Amino acid sequence: MSRPRIGLALGSGGLRGLAHIGVLRVLEEAGIPIDFVAGCSIGSLVGGLYAAGLDSETILKLAKNLKRRHWLDFVIPKMGLVAGDRTLDMLRLLTQRKRFEDLAIPFAVVAAELNTGDEVVFTEGEVAEAIRASISVPGVFVPFKLGDKLLVDGAVVNPTPMDIVHRMGADLVIAIDLVPTRVEANVTNIFDVMIQTIDIVERQLFKHREQYCDVLVRPDVAHISPSSFEAVDECVTLGVQAMAMMLPEVKRLMGDKECSGANGKSQAPPAASAD
Repeated sequence: MSRPRIGLALGSGGLRGLAHIGVLRVLEEAGIPIDFVAGCSIGSLVGGLYAAGLDSETILKLAKNLKRRHWLDFVIPKMGLVAGDRTLDMLRLLTQRKRFEDLAIPFAVVAAELNTGDEVVFTEGEVAEAIRASISVPGVFVPFKLGDKLLVDGAVVNPTPMDIVHRMGADLVIAIDLVPTRVEANVTNIFDVMIQTIDIVERQLFKHREQYCDVLVRPDVAHISPSSFEAVDECVTLGVQAMAMMLPEVKRLMGDKECSGANGKSQAPPAASAD
């Protein structure tokens, strides 16, 4: 009997999203195959690298060795503090200029169209351009212009795209939600201000799509600044802990869906939650 197809929804959250690497590590070590990935903002970056064929340890090495200067090109503020050209160059290098159809795993990226407020879902074209659009935090990054669209961070419309990975064909959706229900990290710069502001919106958006999630994983990253380049190891550890706690539930649901096609929905217990 065939196994259920598993989809991974990797949510936004600034550099707290490095917790996604820990989630991937646990799934790899458990031999849990991933058939679909959808990502938003930092989730699109980690998810894109994974879908392009990089494993969790390679992504971790990149996170530790690539510094601010490799990613950020500051400009005189007009539409954002960071031009994003250097970011796009780095993304093209890391993804080897792959297009969506070249990826090892079917992948989708969420962005938002600034003029209309519409959700834009990328499943074709150049992967690096889609990620560049999705990570464009309003006020920090200059919006990414693609054709007639002006694109910003997908977190303002769909921070944890569990509905998208469900529509891609996943029978079992694992959602990694990084939006804290409380604020513990100190707000020290404009990037923190923007991310924390978006977090407020995200808490409401999440409720409208939660029904698409079978297993909800919430790494306890509320105390970590979304702009911290120094908390890589801690974020990964928290991702490992949260995913490990939910792994038995993933395995149980895999068995249930294989045998009966039942749809279940499980949420991480309070100890693994950022509540």
